[in-house]
Amino acid sequence: MVKPIQLFSALVCCCLFLGGCGPASQPAATEKEAPPAVAAPAAPPAINADSEMLFQQGLAAYNQFHYDQAIALYDKALAADSKNYKALSGKGIALVMQGNGSNDNEVKQSIACVRQALQIAPEYVPAYYDLALALKIDKQYDEAIAWFQKVIAKEPDNTWSYYGIATIYGDQGKAKEAVSYLKQAVALDPENVRQAAQNQSHFDKIRSDPEFKKLISQ
Repeated sequence: MVKPIQLFSALVCCCLFLGGCGPASQPAATEKEAPPAVAAPAAPPAINADSEMLFQQGLAAYNQFHYDQAIALYDKALAADSKNYKALSGKGIALVMQGNGSNDNEVKQSIACVRQALQIAPEYVPAYYDLALALKIDKQYDEAIAWFQKVIAKEPDNTWSYYGIATIYGDQGKAKEAVSYLKQAVALDPENVRQAAQNQSHFDKIRSDPEFKKLISQ
């Protein structure tokens, strides 16, 4: 989120006779071109009511960790409306969570589903998070961080995007970076973030770091 560079031209005056400088001719003034208008993002297509209902059922199943059931409901939602971007994104993340990233084909299919959702609805922020998580599980860390950052840009209080970035740096053994993002997550949800950081293996490589120990023990 480029300032126009102003160009200054020096006017050279050649004195040919004693006591005189001829008047310098000024270049013709040119109008500055107005920046091109930025088009507002197109609204996503309306979702069929039956498809939306099935999506909501799938989301409820997902939130209960019933990933197989969630995927089946998302498939029904997509059968009712193939452009249901919510169901595409939901199916994508349910696929990758179902096998905890152990099945490479499922992970690739997961990422493809979420990317398809974003083609239909580029401003659908939950898909940003779903894609970030799927990419993290696939160890595409740089792109995963970029998508977590896109979530944060839209939702600065999104606790688990800060936490997601922290886990990536934790897995890489980068204590300073991990603690920096973990602090931001802790500020938003101290109890749940500290509990997760204490129990998850993402931070095993940095558990001896004094700043990490201090942060999660407060």
